[in-house]
Amino acid sequence: MNAKFFLFFLLSIPIVTCYAQVGSDTIVNSYGCKGQLTECLELLAEKTNTTFNYKNSLTDKKRLLLTKGNYSLGYVLSEIERQCEVGFEELEHKKILLYGKKGKFVYGIIRNAFSSEPIPNAVIKTQTNDRLIYSDKDGQFRFYAYQVSQDITIYHSEFQEFTVELRPEQTRLNLQLFPITELDSVDVKQEENKYLSLKPFEKVVPSDNVLPAPGGEIDALNSVKLLAGIGSTTLSDQGLVVRGGSPDQNFTLLDGIPVYNNFHVLGLFSIFNSPNIGSINVHKDAFPIKYNNRLSSVLEVNLKQGNKKKREIDADIGALSSGVSLNGPIVKEKLSFSMSARRTYADLLARPIQSIQNQENERINRSALWAYDLYGKLHWQVNDDHQLSITAYNGGDQINLRNRFEPENESQLIERTKGAVGWRNALAGLNWNSRLSNTFFWNVTASTSHYTMTFEDEYDLSGDDILEYSNATFSNGLQENRVGTDVEWAWNRRNLLAAGGGIVNYSFSPLTRSYSSITTTQSIDTSLIYDLVTSNEAFAFIENKSYFDGGYILFGLRAAFFKVRKQTYRRFQPKLLLIQNIGNDNQLKFSLTSSHQFVHLVPNNTLGFPIDVWLPVTENIQPMSSTQLSTRFIRRKQNWLFEVGVFSKFYNSLLEYEAGAQTLLPTSWENSLRAGSGRVGGVEQTIKYSSGKYNFFSAYTYARSRRTVSGINQDIEYFSKYDRPHSYSLIFEYSPSSNWRYLMSWNFSSGNPITVPSGRYVADINGEEVIIEEFTELNNFRLPATHHLDISLIKTKQHKSFRSKFIVGVYNVYNRFNPYMLFSGIDEEGNQTYRVRSYLPILPMIKYQIKL
Repeated sequence: MNAKFFLFFLLSIPIVTCYAQVGSDTIVNSYGCKGQLTECLELLAEKTNTTFNYKNSLTDKKRLLLTKGNYSLGYVLSEIERQCEVGFEELEHKKILLYGKKGKFVYGIIRNAFSSEPIPNAVIKTQTNDRLIYSDKDGQFRFYAYQVSQDITIYHSEFQEFTVELRPEQTRLNLQLFPITELDSVDVKQEENKYLSLKPFEKVVPSDNVLPAPGGEIDALNSVKLLAGIGSTTLSDQGLVVRGGSPDQNFTLLDGIPVYNNFHVLGLFSIFNSPNIGSINVHKDAFPIKYNNRLSSVLEVNLKQGNKKKREIDADIGALSSGVSLNGPIVKEKLSFSMSARRTYADLLARPIQSIQNQENERINRSALWAYDLYGKLHWQVNDDHQLSITAYNGGDQINLRNRFEPENESQLIERTKGAVGWRNALAGLNWNSRLSNTFFWNVTASTSHYTMTFEDEYDLSGDDILEYSNATFSNGLQENRVGTDVEWAWNRRNLLAAGGGIVNYSFSPLTRSYSSITTTQSIDTSLIYDLVTSNEAFAFIENKSYFDGGYILFGLRAAFFKVRKQTYRRFQPKLLLIQNIGNDNQLKFSLTSSHQFVHLVPNNTLGFPIDVWLPVTENIQPMSSTQLSTRFIRRKQNWLFEVGVFSKFYNSLLEYEAGAQTLLPTSWENSLRAGSGRVGGVEQTIKYSSGKYNFFSAYTYARSRRTVSGINQDIEYFSKYDRPHSYSLIFEYSPSSNWRYLMSWNFSSGNPITVPSGRYVADINGEEVIIEEFTELNNFRLPATHHLDISLIKTKQHKSFRSKFIVGVYNVYNRFNPYMLFSGIDEEGNQTYRVRSYLPILPMIKYQIKL
């Protein structure tokens, strides 16, 4: 009876049986299948006559993707195992049993063995994944693995290669890598280059990309400006131009905290000093959906956490600035701190020179230009699953101009003038990161960011019988307070879901202007303060990343609600990103995104000193929007990497000042603004070569940025201020050893349009002749192209108790006079013309760093 019941039970299990005449190592010719697993098994059985035993429920809703080719039966079975989570066991010759094979998510974190700091951008290679896995800014990574023993190998250019065995029962890896003193990254690069990364952004690791800026400044954004599609503005402006967009269309985040002005000294170098920076992620195709409130790019800048084992001191001295940083443990292995300070001192060096020049001179001139940065960070590793960090920054620039004229005369006349322009950033933020399980991460952030710009102009003329005094001030600023939360859930091995939301409160000071005047006959004291504009933004987002063989597709939606005064704007922002590897050496990327922006930096297009102001969306000013379509093809061949991409963007509600409008005049700041549309299109090309001691990088961008604004240039399309058709960057590096690096870089950018007066005439105002400038067209003059060649030498040395780095070089080797502004003058024949001013001639680059 028992034997009959057992026989009946076996017969009741649906089994598909096919027969074979070949072994698992035999080649199966012309086999390929893209469909249901059941159909693929039937085709495989037909070609091989191998017996496959399995339950129908095992193969339901499972698909196999295998291009047609000649494979061994063992390889086909391994692909079925990897793609469909189906294991196999050979029962006897020509008979194979298929069974369900469960996997698991493995979570890990990679730290520096000497400091316990997390290591971002490490490469994790597993035996069961066909793609590379990278550690994030906190050194964390996650991957799906079968419950089998396998080797996990970690690669990083600054650390020794490390391999660890993952046992079937393990779900967590705490890994420590040891730094290498004799840097030999060739093997690392060769291993990493076996696979094309599926990252949707471009990563910049400052420690790997030391490219000095003028004066020898180690600027973390200097390498970013060399990427295809990214360039700087004119020398007198501040910010990045990404694919023809304006600087305010870039969302720069310091540990997730927005930064509204990220450059010093009129754009000469950024506020991000490389020794403080752990990593930079540059998004210009498809932005992280939770940060999708800008139109051109997102730059994620992440600070280092600090050494949790011992104190470290970094100090440097250079031609333009000096700095010092200190980090170390407060509670070993748990709580660490990091702080740094940097200041330029061109003003201090100029004082004795100016004093000598002013001796026995009736006209005394004093000028000062300085900048500073103060950083601070605390990081608390509560336990293996929870961590808290607090970041703070304060910095800014100041330009002071003073003049005193005391001629020898009986009336004892003394003339004094004073001018000043200042920019300030102040921000602070908190980030709480939790791992609730290997499949579920939770993050909470809160931050505040404050930006101000002030301008002052003072004139004083006094004597026995005369008194003239005037003082004019102008300021603009904003403050934002932000809180948000997001989660990341790996709901199966091929799908990663992210969702979250947040609230932002803005306070704008559009214009604060005061003017006072005192003469011997009258006194005037006026002030103009526009009401503080407050607004609130709420947003929610959701996106899903679905992996498939050789790539993934990411799609999401962000909803934003912006309320200002009595107006509420509702905007929905879809996102689509597709990355597909084609074989081992080719990759195709495609993205389609829609973005909206609720804050604007309205530029001053005239040839004078740049005074740009931040303004909010109002009832009369609609949110800016853009739709971007971009594709990129990547081809790798041996040590060469080629990239070519095409992009197009379409704008709506772009803001522009009408020709001749002055932001400092006491009129409504909304009256002179005009809104219109725009379009940008272009091509990007990148070539990279890396082989041992030699590295080569080349990036070219062709882009045109056009606008059409009602009431400007007769409603005819014109080129925007940020239209620079051609941009080219070239870097050549020679490293004869790990301690010596020789760098040569050359940069070229077409000149951009500016607005100049179309005519001048003399008018009689209150009995005095005054020259009036007339503006009829916007952006009616294009500046000359800018280009410069830089060379530098970087030498590192390990001393007994410290490590040093010496940088020496020359900026603008052939002394090109690149323009930063225009002024009216005459040519050789005495005709009126425009002349170019430049303030960056050939300059030395020198910087010395020590690390204790």
